[in-house]
Amino acid sequence: MDPNQEKQIIKACQAGNFEGFGLLYEAYVKKIYSFVYYKTYHKETAEDIVSAVFMKALENIGGYKSGRGSFSAWLYGIARHAVIDHYRAARPSTNIEDVWDLADDQNLEIDFDAREKLGEVKKYLAKFSPTHREIIIMRLWGEMSYREIAEVVGASEANCKMIFSREMGKLRASMGAATFLFFIFLNL
Repeated sequence: MDPNQEKQIIKACQAGNFEGFGLLYEAYVKKIYSFVYYKTYHKETAEDIVSAVFMKALENIGGYKSGRGSFSAWLYGIARHAVIDHYRAARPSTNIEDVWDLADDQNLEIDFDAREKLGEVKKYLAKFSPTHREIIIMRLWGEMSYREIAEVVGASEANCKMIFSREMGKLRASMGAATFLFFIFLNL
């Protein structure tokens, strides 16, 4: 979506005309779904959370301020908090920062070979801190810019670039070629 068109739609929504919100939804739903899915590894849960994210975005669009960051980063922030809230409600004794390990592999709706490779990928990513995992997920599968990632995680753009580069180097060195390629091209 053209950035000017996005700004116009947001302004219209903030003025009470929500007709264009569907275009914002279409522009971001796949990215937000991927982000949430890689935090939950459960299709139905991800769908429910994404629905809640866009409902919350629609309800609170009046509070969005373009001077504070991009609309994309604002949506990812809502999604990040929605995932945390989901795990708080589901497992109050679980450390929210470690939600990466909570998914049940039996809920994956992908074939057996892909499930095995995905299990390997999860093992490698589990070695990283939650913030580093989020940076990798947002950059690879959310296709976010480093500036947007920095807004979401509260770090500098340069720090996000360094973390991504360093962690990808570690993954490349430790994964087999087939697993690394699966990891890079993994797409829902």
